[in-house]
Amino acid sequence: MKALVIGAGIGGLTCAVALRRVGVDVEVYERATELRDVGSGLSVMSNAVTALAGFGIDLGLDKRGQAVESFRIMDRRGRRIRDLPFQDTRGQVGAPSYCLSRADLQEALLAEIGDCPVHLGSTAIGFETAGAGVTARFEDGLSASGDILIGADGFNSSVRRHLVGPEQAKDSGYLFRLGIVPFRHRHLTTGAVRHYWGSGQRFGLIDIGKGRCYWWAAMSTPEDAPAPSRVKELLRRAYGDWADEVRAVIDATPQADILTVPSRDRAFLERWGDGPVTLLGDAAHPMLTTLAQGAGMAMEDAVVLARTLAEPMTGDDPVRALRAYEERRRDRTRAMVAGSRRMSELTQGATPRSRLVRNAYFRFVPRRVLVRQTAQALTYPEDSATGSGSVQRELSPLERLYWIADRTSPLNVIARARVHGHLPPSLHRRALDLLQLRHPLLRVTITDDGTGAHPAFVPLDARQIPLRHVHVPPDDHTADTRWEREVNDRELVESVDWRAGPLLRAVVISSEGTDGENAGDFHDLLLTASHIIADGKTCLSLVREWINLTAQLDRGTQPRVTPLRALPATDDLLPRRHRGAAGVAGFKALMRREEQAARRHPAQRVLPSHQVPFEQRRTRMVHRSLPAEQLDLLVTAAKRHGTTVHGVLAAAMVTAVARDAGTSTTAHFSIGSPVDFRDDLEPAVSPDEAGTYVATVPSRVRYEPGRPLWLMARAISQDLVRRRGRQEHLSTISLPRWAGPKSLADSESFMRFMDEEGPINLCLSNVGRYEFPDLAGPWRVGEAQFLTGVSVMGSIVATATTSHAQLAWNFSYVEGLVPGPRARRIADDSVRTVLSVLTE
Repeated sequence: MKALVIGAGIGGLTCAVALRRVGVDVEVYERATELRDVGSGLSVMSNAVTALAGFGIDLGLDKRGQAVESFRIMDRRGRRIRDLPFQDTRGQVGAPSYCLSRADLQEALLAEIGDCPVHLGSTAIGFETAGAGVTARFEDGLSASGDILIGADGFNSSVRRHLVGPEQAKDSGYLFRLGIVPFRHRHLTTGAVRHYWGSGQRFGLIDIGKGRCYWWAAMSTPEDAPAPSRVKELLRRAYGDWADEVRAVIDATPQADILTVPSRDRAFLERWGDGPVTLLGDAAHPMLTTLAQGAGMAMEDAVVLARTLAEPMTGDDPVRALRAYEERRRDRTRAMVAGSRRMSELTQGATPRSRLVRNAYFRFVPRRVLVRQTAQALTYPEDSATGSGSVQRELSPLERLYWIADRTSPLNVIARARVHGHLPPSLHRRALDLLQLRHPLLRVTITDDGTGAHPAFVPLDARQIPLRHVHVPPDDHTADTRWEREVNDRELVESVDWRAGPLLRAVVISSEGTDGENAGDFHDLLLTASHIIADGKTCLSLVREWINLTAQLDRGTQPRVTPLRALPATDDLLPRRHRGAAGVAGFKALMRREEQAARRHPAQRVLPSHQVPFEQRRTRMVHRSLPAEQLDLLVTAAKRHGTTVHGVLAAAMVTAVARDAGTSTTAHFSIGSPVDFRDDLEPAVSPDEAGTYVATVPSRVRYEPGRPLWLMARAISQDLVRRRGRQEHLSTISLPRWAGPKSLADSESFMRFMDEEGPINLCLSNVGRYEFPDLAGPWRVGEAQFLTGVSVMGSIVATATTSHAQLAWNFSYVEGLVPGPRARRIADDSVRTVLSVLTE
């Protein structure tokens, strides 16, 4: 393979070094006529050092520069604000950070590339792709051809401009004056980095070894740029009352050695390439210098690109390899660009309030937080070399529990929405493909070592989301409820194929109208996902996105798909007190409280009509709903009585189950409420990111014949508030780690215990008022809702979705444990109970 690298900066030269390590023939083209000894410095942070070392690249940075030994932040007078924990972090990340001159780093890279051709004075003005390769054109009329082209030509990249057109730079509001000078001072110790903060001004002093100091001054951009001969005088005035070492280094620097550079970045580019062309470093993701990661990100890019091109699965297809490289780097670099801008806005401190916030934050933020934040930035994510943007890991204990349950009896989550109007079937396939590209968990399958103890997610190789079309004749009187039949006959009772993947499937049920001109057409869209990767909100979000993508395609627009980050397992995103041994201890404490409560008030359960073996259990569903008028009355009545809609629905279900059981005296019942915990995670998970982010907590409530429903509703609502305040929903996630089955083979006893003695076999999952568009392109949208399978997790699980001016209330039940007539009786009684109290 032959690669054309445009640009001989840090990114381009590192790219050449890395590509040659994997056997790629490389030629570098640089617009400058000479590689000059520019008077600026830079940092090669620990993450970049780790990335290079893992690829066998040693640039001798310890001899060419200086390892960071201390990092202190001070005010303009030199009074300490905070020491950053670089030494602590270095022990965690396993590699030092180095500061050195750009010229020294450039020299090291040139020595590493050996006889690789570097063509100077070659200004790229465009490229063409033909067949399997690419040809670059240069200003002097020459051209060069290769298999791939990498634009590493910096902030003003001509390759990027050719790919995406003209763009506006984002100015930070300040610029940099900087220089390198021999300098010694008692406050600039070996390996010291010193930042000084003032009002709309900052200054940096960095020891880069061999008695040299690299310094920079960040100053608000002036309306009129001073003449070069006056820059040093301007600096002396601007920093005249700052710390002695700041004034001294300015005085020691010759006027001619002071550089002025702008401080700019660009909007993050989600797509870096096309065909055999991609971008790298500042050409792909220019960032402000605040985190000192510009060089580091370019070096990481180069290593990941080389690794990806060398992989057997992509090595024979360069275009596929370039797209895989971009996907693996997108999340990491996006976070760095955003983090650099946030830190810039925080630290420049141009107003009294911003300075107060800045200084207070760095003075008082706990040291452990600083250590964690610093370590995150300085840790090279090894998985980015093998598939960031894709998921490849063992299932967590929670995910393994869902997988075991699904292998025993299907555990699916289903979302549905109805679209009115003419909707070409061909659009669905394209929209689902785009949806799949955006979500990492929609591109996985599960492998198992045969024991059922170590199931793992692995990336899926190009298999699309299965799509099934159902056409209903216009004279079919069951058209309006055909979706219920599809749910009951197939979607709830057939597992998603976890071996083949992906872990979801789609159905479009189309009914042609009888009014002509497609006026009566409607389409029910069903998305069925394994509960291993989705909860109700996830499924609703995916259906909403599916409809929006279809509408964009119908308009003739090619949607711009932004791939989302590949998240760790839910268990690993929990706050520290709920992870590992601490989480298990919290769960045990919760269980002790529940046991004490159970001894005081034993809870009744949904008693089975018949015993059904676990592997024979199948879920069925009864659909009920409250139209707009009844929904408004319910919301108003709940507010009037000081409770929630969830509390009313749950109380009505308990009442219906108690009546079904013939309960004639006071008794306690337990009903579970799944609680969404996306916002509790670290980092928080957005509503449109796929995954299972609910945990069920039980509420033990007193039922008494004739007792007002509102008392029970308030008791349930208040109990949920208390439990959420104690974070019991997060504690329950430790159940699988502590007491859950470790494999499919040992799951029988756990399921038996949960089935016979577990605290929840009656449940209400309520997503509340879910925002779903009423219109999408030319179509009217309505009836958005979700429902869930039960598997071996209970007897009756109802779901509630408030959307499009109605409340959908779906009752799922295990057929046989609860026969169909009994399930319909409980559902109808629940609805009647709610309606009977709305005017009280």
